Parts: sequence; C-alpha cells; structure tokens
Amino acid sequence: MPEIVVYAVAGRTPAQKKGLMKAITDAVAEHFAVDPQGVVVQIVESDPDSKSKGGIPYRER
Repeated sequence: MPEIVVYAVAGRTPAQKKGLMKAITDAVAEHFAVDPQGVVVQIVESDPDSKSKGGIPYRER
C-alpha cells in the first residue's frame, strides 16, 4: 500500500500533524482507490537549527 513521507521543521502541534496525516490519507485513498487503512503517513521532523533555506537556519527566520 502507499507510504507517504513528509519532511518538516519541528514546531507543529500534535493536532496540526494529526489533521495533516488524516487529510493526506483521505486524498491518497480517494485518488489511488485504496483502503485508507493501508495508507501509511510519516512526518519526519528536523530541528530548526539543523535545517536551512538560502543558508539561513530556520530558527533564525
């Protein structure tokens, strides 16, 4: 079954992450015509000091 990995900077609430995982699951189930129980969603969080954009760490943005 489908497995989706989301990379994000840490800092979202558990409720935000739960909502995102549910929305992704629903979208994949609908568009891939699969059972939602078989869809795996994982959020991989990075510390804001360990990720940068344009050479500026996210903590400094």
